[in-house]
Amino acid sequence: MLITWILLATGLTLRIGEAFPEFKFRIPNGPNIPNPCKPGETWFGVGHLNYLGAGPLNAFGLAFKKAGFRWTEELCKADSDGDGRTNGFELGDPNCTWKEGQQPPEIIAIEKLSHPGFCDDPTKTCLEGTKKELFCATS
Repeated sequence: MLITWILLATGLTLRIGEAFPEFKFRIPNGPNIPNPCKPGETWFGVGHLNYLGAGPLNAFGLAFKKAGFRWTEELCKADSDGDGRTNGFELGDPNCTWKEGQQPPEIIAIEKLSHPGFCDDPTKTCLEGTKKELFCATS
């Protein structure tokens, strides 16, 4: 009986960590967003504070939720993290032409993409809670 509960709890925990992996395919270059805290790695839960996903949403995740979990022109043109670059620019869709299921309009090296949910430009006045130092402390 104890083993059953342990297996059930473990399975639920693992499932929560990958709650909605399909969401990364609803934004351009979603599976390739760089991890700003660990260069060379990707940020799996783009809309979350936790790089693996699940848990509290970051600024981009809140905007994505408000957009009905869809890539819209309004979401594309917004600057969720306040770093001076639109979400579309950061995700490789600067002209906001990408549609779900398509290849990104520009094939961009991961080094050219940036995370739309945290501010990595120290010269900008970032939105509260989006600065790299705060963001990376949660990863």
